[in-house]
Amino acid sequence: MQAEVCNPSPTIPFVTSLLPPSDILCQMDAMPPPLISSFIIRFVMEETSAEKLAYHGTIRHIQNAEEINFNEWREAMEFMHRFVPLDELQPPSSPQSPITNP
Repeated sequence: MQAEVCNPSPTIPFVTSLLPPSDILCQMDAMPPPLISSFIIRFVMEETSAEKLAYHGTIRHIQNAEEINFNEWREAMEFMHRFVPLDELQPPSSPQSPITNP
């Protein structure tokens, strides 16, 4: 079976913004689908002493329902890195935000 080839309609002068539906479908077929990865992250905070909070959590990849438990943020990041290249998305080594928790 031979793949169907898109043959856009000839351009009509002064009406270039209104494309026939077949041309729109050809343009959509030419674009690669976006890579979408969605996650749900659940944090559980536990008070271990008057000054110290400990946390753990669960992270789930929505597209394939894979889920892990984590005790350190690094574990959650490693899990996400399996689905999304996060190297360029790492935050700066020291937070620059003036926001603080009370």
